[in-house]
Amino acid sequence: MTLKAHYSATRGGKKDLLRDIRPGDLIYVVHEHSAPAGSAARSYSEYVVTDEKDFWPNLGFKVENTITGGKDSLTGLLCRERDIYTVKPHGMSNRAAPEPMDAYTDAAHQAAMRVTEIHAEQAAEDLAARYRRLARR
Repeated sequence: MTLKAHYSATRGGKKDLLRDIRPGDLIYVVHEHSAPAGSAARSYSEYVVTDEKDFWPNLGFKVENTITGGKDSLTGLLCRERDIYTVKPHGMSNRAAPEPMDAYTDAAHQAAMRVTEIHAEQAAEDLAARYRRLARR
């Protein structure tokens, strides 16, 4: 099965997600944050689907946060966050790579953010590859 770009917390969305997802797949959750001047800032968190099964009530897989290592059930994450994406969000920062508040210059700030994003992406890919290997056993 191919993954859809977005799964919502509906009965059909949950059913589709449980049918399509496989160990090693990366999923993303978007977070809304309040920012100065009443605007909303957005960031995302990255999870990898593990090869561990949730025992009740739906026998779905568990997911692991790529940075903290915390595990949760896939359906629990969907119910709590209301939306899960399988395509990496663009135009927002990774929650695992917070932006420093006092960058020396714009160029230094951009370089530091890019290096942090590269490390976060590599950690996520390594974890996803590990669960893909374990699922093939």
